[in-house]
Amino acid sequence: VPHFRTRAHASRIVAHTSLKMAPGRSLYAKLMVPYFGMYAVTMMYNPTKFWGPKGLGMIPYFTQDLGDSTTLAGFFARMVGLGFLMIALAPKLGANESSFVKQTMVFHVGALPWFYKLSTYVAVGKKAVQLWTPWAWQLQCVVNVLFAVWGYLTLSAGKKKKN
Repeated sequence: VPHFRTRAHASRIVAHTSLKMAPGRSLYAKLMVPYFGMYAVTMMYNPTKFWGPKGLGMIPYFTQDLGDSTTLAGFFARMVGLGFLMIALAPKLGANESSFVKQTMVFHVGALPWFYKLSTYVAVGKKAVQLWTPWAWQLQCVVNVLFAVWGYLTLSAGKKKKN
């Protein structure tokens, strides 16, 4: 837990996460680019190799090989990667920090209902196959909530600094 000497000291720390995109981007914005970029590259290249049952990412989001881009699952996994790439590149393509932070927050909040469903999914029936790893999606739900709150605080700090 950080310790602030005074309220003014705390305000200076929070103001550090201002809405200027460059060169003084907020820590949130600086970290969201590689966060989304990592998922972009791994999902477009080979999602199973990184996020499958024996994936290099060590978080097995799914239990089956998704196949290449000609399979249904493989195609849509790579489209997700492309979506992540568009988010990661937004600052380089001219998005200001406020827009970028809002864009990432749309993902973090918007994906929660689907991630929650996957976190509680249990295959039922004699021939049912467990396609998802619930603990990985539970972890992702926590990460999304934390990032959404951090994004909101970053926006709030930037608005206060402007006034």
